Amino acid sequence: MENKKKNTNKITEEECFIDRIPDKIYQEMITFFTEEYHFKNGLENGGQMRIANYYVGISRSLSNSFVDFIKKATQEISEDTFPDICVLDGFDSVLENLLPVEQGGGFSLGSFDMAVSENGLQNIEFQAVATYPFSAAKLNQILLDRMSFMNASIFADSPFTSWEDFIKVYNELITGTGTAGAAIVDLNIKNQKTNFEFYATQKELKESVAMVDALSIFEKDGELFYPDSDTNTSLIRLTRFYNRILISEALFEENYPEKTDVWRFRFDRKYNSLKFVNHPARQFQVSKRLSPYIKHPFNPTCYELSAVENQFRGGMLKYEDYIWKHKWGAAGHRIILSPTLEELDSLSGNLQDYIAQEKVDFKIFKTDDGLQKIVELRFMTAQYKDDMVIVPMARIGHVSRDQNDEITYKIHFGDNNKEGYGFSPVVIFD
Repeated sequence: MENKKKNTNKITEEECFIDRIPDKIYQEMITFFTEEYHFKNGLENGGQMRIANYYVGISRSLSNSFVDFIKKATQEISEDTFPDICVLDGFDSVLENLLPVEQGGGFSLGSFDMAVSENGLQNIEFQAVATYPFSAAKLNQILLDRMSFMNASIFADSPFTSWEDFIKVYNELITGTGTAGAAIVDLNIKNQKTNFEFYATQKELKESVAMVDALSIFEKDGELFYPDSDTNTSLIRLTRFYNRILISEALFEENYPEKTDVWRFRFDRKYNSLKFVNHPARQFQVSKRLSPYIKHPFNPTCYELSAVENQFRGGMLKYEDYIWKHKWGAAGHRIILSPTLEELDSLSGNLQDYIAQEKVDFKIFKTDDGLQKIVELRFMTAQYKDDMVIVPMARIGHVSRDQNDEITYKIHFGDNNKEGYGFSPVVIFD
């Protein structure tokens, strides 16, 4: 990306604001998600996440600036302009098993996160994973339908994108032409805290898609199968593998691919009549490992940790000014929020797997409940051939202060499972 000066544009209330969702509409959202998507809202209901009773409004101009960043990053990724990355054993892809966009070096599904800071949007990370596109789009749609906003929309790619356009792209991606054998695949799929998104996907797609645990899949005669859960005797051939497995979980929790008694297939083998939707190899390519090389006003200062080890040890870079992140960690996995010399020593031999990203100062919003809040915008992309849809969502987090009045920003779902915070719909105003 072209080199520009650091972004210093203040975000105004017209560009981004937080407002309360009327109680009746909020309850309608919760009831729908509970009954249709098996969602458990908040700790008091046994849930690990919460839908916020606030929504985030952003201007179309702010949304467009985020989309421009996505388009530039996507173009440069497809043109292979960033440094090469070594894909770990078992994760290489076979061209014939990929969708057209991925065959061309792109990625089918992506997730881009921006902090709303006092000085404009700031890139936190992006990665080739799906997160909550169906859940977010449905929240946005319910809010838009019930609130009667003027000149408002819920998709970031265009104000003219409809719910039907959104479903069409995901239907083509996940189920193809409706051929039997499409499946959402994840580890421990029934107990994943995000499995409400899988139920949402099943409900909203026009074609049938199963939910399958990765460890039940096995290879037979050059094809992949899984047992039919209804009969426990017949087998179903897998033709469309919608990958929701995070490489960090596969590697660090289930010892892929060495644990061959558990993993009975591999991502780097050719399988007949199979297409991967977002092959995990893209998670190496499109990950936090790119952040040191992005020259854009939205991108905070960022380094390869291995390249600046001596600057931290010598005091030229201050530990307290940075967060260290594993290049392909996800969902908060292997993030070091408070680096120290001791942490640096403990990472000896693995420094090449981490980046050092300058901490972001979030803009603090004060809402009608008297609480201080921060906002992270997440734009989720889906591309099939020449069609792309972008679903916005927000995470509303909180600010904590220690005894020295030093601020820590808490944005992850686990830190915000309480009233006033959480997973939030987004409406874009023209």
